[in-house]
Amino acid sequence: MLIFVNNKAITISESTHFVKDHSKNFDHVFDIKTEIVEFKELSGNVLIKNANFNNIMTFIKFAQSSKPERLGHLTFEVKNEELFKLKIKDKLQVIKAAGGVVENHEGKILMMKRLGFWDLPKGKAEANEKSKKTAEREVEEECGVTVMVNDKICTTWHTYMMKGKLVLKQTKWYAMKLISDKNMKPQIEEDIEELKWMNEEEVEQALKNSYNSIAHVLKKSEHSLLL
Repeated sequence: MLIFVNNKAITISESTHFVKDHSKNFDHVFDIKTEIVEFKELSGNVLIKNANFNNIMTFIKFAQSSKPERLGHLTFEVKNEELFKLKIKDKLQVIKAAGGVVENHEGKILMMKRLGFWDLPKGKAEANEKSKKTAEREVEEECGVTVMVNDKICTTWHTYMMKGKLVLKQTKWYAMKLISDKNMKPQIEEDIEELKWMNEEEVEQALKNSYNSIAHVLKKSEHSLLL
C-alpha cells in the first residue's frame, strides 16, 4: 500500500521479496523492535522493519503536522499488509474520489493548474456513485471536455486534515480518450486557473511544480514511459 502524507510517499509492504530485493536501495534501515527511531531525523530513502499499526499511525500524524523535509521515501515492513489496510480504513474516515488521465488525438495529456500547482482532474464521489462515473463526471465538470473512460490506471491514497480530523482519501484513476474539447474551460469555482494540453516534455517540466501522487499516477499510465 502506498500512502501520500503531506506530499511524502510511504510504502507499507509485507516481509516479502519486494523488501529483500530492494534492500540495497535504502540509505538507512532500522528495526523498530530493537532500535529507537526518531522520525524527525529521518533522511533519504528509509526502511523501517517490524513496524506495527501504531508505529505507522504515529509517523503519519507526525508527518501530517511536521513535514520531514530531508526524508525521501519511507517503507514500513509489516507482517500483514491487508490487515493494515483494514485497520487504517476503520480508524480514519475514508473519502472516495476518482479522476482521469485524458489523452487527445495528438497524444497530449490534459493538465490543470489549481492553486498554483499542476494537477490532474479529479473529485469526490457522490452518494452511491461508481468510481468510473465519478471520474467521467469530475473531468467533464472541471475541464468542460467530453471523454471516453477506459481502463483503471491505479488507486492512490493520501491523508489530509478536514475539520480538525485526519482523513484518508482514496482516489481511483482512469485512462481516458478525448471526445471533444470545443467547450474546454477551467471550473473557476473549484480554483482551477488554467488548462493545458501537454506533451511528455511539458508534463515532465510541470511535475516540478506538482505533487508526488500526480507523478506516481502519470508513471503508472501508458503515457509516461519517458518520465
